[in-house]
Amino acid sequence: MQASPDTPHPPLEDRFGRRVSYLRLSVTDRCNFRCVYCMPAEGIALQPAASLLTFEEIEEIVGAFAALGVERIRLTGGEPLVRRDLPTLIQRLRALPGVREIVLTTNGHLLRRHAAALRDAGLAGVTVSLDSLRPERFARITRGGDLDRVLDGIQAAQDAGFGPVKLNAVIIRGFNDDEILDLAAWAVERRLLLRLIEFMPIGEDTVWGEVAGGGCVPAAELRAVLASRWTLTPEGMRPGAGPARYLRLEGPDTPQGARVGVISAVTECFCDACNRVRLTPQGGLRACLADDREANLRDLLRSTPPGPARAEALRHAVARALGAKEATHAFTLDGGNVTSKQMVSIGG
Repeated sequence: MQASPDTPHPPLEDRFGRRVSYLRLSVTDRCNFRCVYCMPAEGIALQPAASLLTFEEIEEIVGAFAALGVERIRLTGGEPLVRRDLPTLIQRLRALPGVREIVLTTNGHLLRRHAAALRDAGLAGVTVSLDSLRPERFARITRGGDLDRVLDGIQAAQDAGFGPVKLNAVIIRGFNDDEILDLAAWAVERRLLLRLIEFMPIGEDTVWGEVAGGGCVPAAELRAVLASRWTLTPEGMRPGAGPARYLRLEGPDTPQGARVGVISAVTECFCDACNRVRLTPQGGLRACLADDREANLRDLLRSTPPGPARAEALRHAVARALGAKEATHAFTLDGGNVTSKQMVSIGG
């Protein structure tokens, strides 16, 4: 007997028993930056707007995931704030049964303009990419970004009531690895939550090729740099959230409860704790960031009439994609690129 659409379904698990509760949803492949670790200087070949998932399609897909136990949605891009009417999408997703939390990763360039509306729409948290505190270097890494405008966006997020605002810093040897302590101290002073991220071999023709794999600063080295200033107490991952392993910082003039996270996808694999999948702007479901296999959920929706059969087909497609997920990714410290898509096309 076929279950009705309202019948509860078992939680979404892969063949290794890892439960998926977190969807990273890219709403656009457009971006107003050209970060060296995300796309080539000339940008990428953008897909026509009609190829993007509509808000209605996103809502239907997220509803299917929520019915399978996905509770947390992270909106990414490209730069998600270049997608029109994003607060409207947040309101619609927030109203779906089972969706507990929606958060956003942004480069911060448009955050001053949108922070209050995002908060009013029900957005729970904001993460801002911040790879340098030096204006000229920031412009070099982002290929034209305005540091002052991003810092103002971070302040706007705090003013709107988001807290703690998270910061992501991709640490690249020879680019910004001499700013680890400066970034951490600046974040701690402002009660922001910094995560230091190992440089990953994503996409073709990125700076990874320019540095021949030497760009990754291993997590052990990141911790050693932090330990030169603070006493570190490991706190591990936060259940149900992202992959950062947090360290409590203690030392002179350091606020109580100060923390920094380290995301170590390359040298200290955390695949055994993976609880996430990714959806590209064109509806490609990726079970793993480092695996180019995608299930095309957009075409499924556009070729199948609405109704219980489509809902069931969508659930089966998600289950099949997750069933092919490997035990671990193929990132290595010196292995070069493992994906053909740029990060901006996959979703950060």
